[in-house]
Amino acid sequence: MEKLRVLHVDVGGCEGCSVSIMRAYPRLMERIDLDISYLRNGDLKHDRYDVALITGGVCMNEPRIAEELREVREKAGVIVAFGSCSALGGILRFCRGGQTPRPDHRNFQPINSVIYVDYSIPGCPPTPQMLQSFFRYFMEGKETRLRLFRVTAGVKKLSGFELIDDVVLTGLCVGCGACELSCPTCAIKLVDKRPTLIPERCIRCGTCYVRCPRASQILLGGVKK
Repeated sequence: MEKLRVLHVDVGGCEGCSVSIMRAYPRLMERIDLDISYLRNGDLKHDRYDVALITGGVCMNEPRIAEELREVREKAGVIVAFGSCSALGGILRFCRGGQTPRPDHRNFQPINSVIYVDYSIPGCPPTPQMLQSFFRYFMEGKETRLRLFRVTAGVKKLSGFELIDDVVLTGLCVGCGACELSCPTCAIKLVDKRPTLIPERCIRCGTCYVRCPRASQILLGGVKK
């Protein structure tokens, strides 16, 4: 089986998503040829890539980053926003600037604000197993298994706030607890089998929304809010 040419580019973040990719790679080595050229100063291994994994949010005060993203878009057949900062802005949305050494870094957005994204995989960070499953279904052509990630690629904001508004307050919640279990900061607690949000802990990663079966149905158009 011919390996996929996969490029990983990080545009700024905590590197948790990059670590997740590295942890996933040993079980993907037979399927993909991973280029991590961003870690060094040098040319890319290939002129064209089948898939580009992009981690980190794009700083709108840094034109160079936006230009790099556009170049990656031209080189890659498929763009995957991997992790919540890349997919939805995540915790980077809280940046206000004023810090040394780059006080102008105050406006971070998901990469779909700059380029077209084919798939978005939220998570802070997504698990290595999630990336392994993505490539398995992608290479097997099982698009129905990836439909949620494709739909999420067109969304610019998801968080616990949207979960409460769209699912809990509308009476759609089934009390399964998936949101509580998936939250990386324990911002959601079930009280009487209903999620309660602790606002100051929510980092707007969108993991709870994507993991919630009812919210996922909303994204896929199966449930009207």
